[in-house]
Amino acid sequence: MNDADVSKQIQQMVRFISQEVEEKANEINVSAEEEFNIEKLQLVEAEKKKIRQEYKRKEKQVEVQKKM
Repeated sequence: MNDADVSKQIQQMVRFISQEVEEKANEINVSAEEEFNIEKLQLVEAEKKKIRQEYKRKEKQVEVQKKM
């Protein structure tokens, strides 16, 4: 192999590695986005549940006060 062939082969390897890095980075970003959305949804649902429970408690409290 002459220098030109070696250089060409090295450039191919560099392009391949760069492409692999980009693909892996994209996979990580997609995975992180999915995990974020799942966690956000869980937190929102938990807070909604707390709010509903608080309103039920207040509603019962109002009913008790009306009976007095």
